[in-house]
Amino acid sequence: MPRPGTPAERGYDHAHRRLRAALAPVVATGTVVCWRCGLLIAGDAPWDLGHDDEDPTRKTKGPEHRGPCNRAAGARKGNAKRAAGGFVRPVR
Repeated sequence: MPRPGTPAERGYDHAHRRLRAALAPVVATGTVVCWRCGLLIAGDAPWDLGHDDEDPTRKTKGPEHRGPCNRAAGARKGNAKRAAGGFVRPVR
């Protein structure tokens, strides 16, 4: 299920895209550490410019692995909310 709001409303504005583009050549060297797990991001690996999970006022934390770090963190957060009763799925 997609998250509500435009990409800009979710923090993916022009400044975010500009910063990601500026970091891309550096990440491609394979010498950048994922802020979430602390491991190197391979130069040819897909990556995201990650947001701070706890402080939405802080736009970005830095490059991170796409699947096992960034996107998995969102899944863990959503699953925890569902388990705590924070989300209600419609009955079909």
